Amino acid sequence: MYVFSSKEERLSDEYHLRELAIALDVTNPKRHMPPRVPASQLVLDVGCGAGQTLIVGYPDRISFGLDIDFDALKLGRSLTDSVRFTQRKAEALPYKSGQFDLLFARVCIPYTNIVAALREFRRVLRPGGLLWITLHPIAIPLAQARKSGYKAKLFFCYVALNSALFHLIQRQFPLRGRYESFQTDSRMRRALSHSGFGHMQISRGAVY
Repeated sequence: MYVFSSKEERLSDEYHLRELAIALDVTNPKRHMPPRVPASQLVLDVGCGAGQTLIVGYPDRISFGLDIDFDALKLGRSLTDSVRFTQRKAEALPYKSGQFDLLFARVCIPYTNIVAALREFRRVLRPGGLLWITLHPIAIPLAQARKSGYKAKLFFCYVALNSALFHLIQRQFPLRGRYESFQTDSRMRRALSHSGFGHMQISRGAVY
């Protein structure tokens, strides 16, 4: 019996395996990992991909990973038995309130309804829990639009409009069921504050 994976699945696997290699390489300048927490604490990765950050950063416990990408989760399940993978959206986390000590989201926020996602993040974190997120600047969607066809350029117009709306009035709208935007520091601070987060620290740098 022969089983063939689709081109998209192979490309997804290659992407997540490259991310795993970066996470394993402590000398790589793109490697930025969430903070370590005691082994007794529960950790959730939203937008986990194949769980590469959990595999490398938290091998001493059972951790939790959530993503909408079925192929990435399938790869993750083949790589580790210590991550409990779930296919769901960030805006509707299937966990009880106050469950996690650390929640991190590596470049997943730009593809969500940010207000709804942050509300869910706050709900599932315990009092005093830690949120660690990474975002992408306008340069990322702009570069994608420049090297692609007219459809990508039209989609960038949607991204730019969505980003402006979020910055000005903290609102977004989906296009064909998906969200995308880029965020300013000031608006993210306000959005985090409105969601109940405090003691914020923002830094800049490349991440895988």
